[in-house]
Amino acid sequence: MLTSTPVMSRNNDPATETRPRFSFVIVSYNTLRLTRAAVVSISKYAFSHEIILVDNHSTDGTVAALREEFVDLKIIELEENRGISVASNAGARIALGDWIIWMNSDVEIFADTMPVVDDLLRRHPELDVLGGQLVNPDGSLQTSVLSNYHLVRDEQRELVEVSGVVGAFTVVRRETWEKLSGMDEGLFFYGEDLDFCYRAIASGATLRWSPRFRVIHHRSGSSKKVNLRSIVENLESTHYMWRKNLSEEEYRANIRRDGYRFFFRTIWYFSLSVPTLFLLSAFSGRFRKYFYLFRWHLHGCAPGWGLRPVKKMETSRPEQTSVVSRL
Repeated sequence: MLTSTPVMSRNNDPATETRPRFSFVIVSYNTLRLTRAAVVSISKYAFSHEIILVDNHSTDGTVAALREEFVDLKIIELEENRGISVASNAGARIALGDWIIWMNSDVEIFADTMPVVDDLLRRHPELDVLGGQLVNPDGSLQTSVLSNYHLVRDEQRELVEVSGVVGAFTVVRRETWEKLSGMDEGLFFYGEDLDFCYRAIASGATLRWSPRFRVIHHRSGSSKKVNLRSIVENLESTHYMWRKNLSEEEYRANIRRDGYRFFFRTIWYFSLSVPTLFLLSAFSGRFRKYFYLFRWHLHGCAPGWGLRPVKKMETSRPEQTSVVSRL
């Protein structure tokens, strides 16, 4: 069950509502301060747009606070934390724009972000998926592409062909999103950007990255407080991709390899932590991490160790796809 509060034109007449060029879809989960900053930046700097907030059952008052402050905000409230993919698809389904912008709740745009994005899309009509440069609050660069392309500051390189873009701020043609049926809802919190980009390229879509526009990315706003569970959730997504794209034998071999790796690293960091009485966090923290992962493998990589609700865990093997050739 979900509820939504759609925005209407000022005279509440749907027939006269102006179709926006851009639909920003933001997924939030207990990130009120960051989400508000994201919405403020869009409201201040974007043009011809709508903002769709999909809230994954936050308990920090996000929905009530933002509904009161931003009267034109479209809000979808999910009855429980359904993860990034489900929430993003829910937002995209009610989007009116020609372009869907998948934007993390911990991202803010600059004054020149959308003018540059709009210029690129108009001058390169072949584009279907576009990513830009993510930066830290201090202006330093973050990894923004899912490939071996090295970060550059040369803004003369307008568009770069890459195998994928980090999904914190991704511009997607509406038709492309619909053709791919959005994000794979078997991916809860990690890997959905990688999977979407690979499927987009496999479908023939044109995907590019540009250093010409930038956004601030505060990083890990929803997961930094649950570090060990976040690590397991990341591995859950990796396992899902293995099940989706590899044979049963290859999948099992990868699981065994990880189990052995976590076991030996647990022993190694335990041996380094004992002489320091576990007081040196560089060693004890890693011991805690790998011991947790090893125990998870001993339990058969059971549900409930990551971030998603147990009943939402995917138990069946997804159908094989052509993406396997890219992994």
